[in-house]
Amino acid sequence: MDDELEPLDVDARLRAALAADDDAARRVVAQALAVRDERPQRPRPMAAVAGAVAALLLAAGGGVWLSRSRSAPMPPAPPARALSLAISGQGPMVVVEREDGRRWIVGAPPPPRGGGYVIVFPK
Repeated sequence: MDDELEPLDVDARLRAALAADDDAARRVVAQALAVRDERPQRPRPMAAVAGAVAALLLAAGGGVWLSRSRSAPMPPAPPARALSLAISGQGPMVVVEREDGRRWIVGAPPPPRGGGYVIVFPK
């Protein structure tokens, strides 16, 4: 087992390629440590006005949507009507017929058809 702590050749080449030169490192450090006079910026007046207008439009649109959804009541359901059904049956089959002509046939499923086959002998 190899327990040596030597860096691999690939590792050394990668570190060399990604290493920053001294001038770039100094510029980054100087920029990070530079004392700047940064005051919190106030939001621009146009951005604040645009945000307020957008909020007002959103609130108005929501109010219109809510008022339309509440103002249209659902129509009442028609009164339930008694249906007349004629039920007749013969054997395992039952036929249900409504007065408007609709018909339902209820019964056992038909038996599966047997598959036929042919055997051919050459002469």
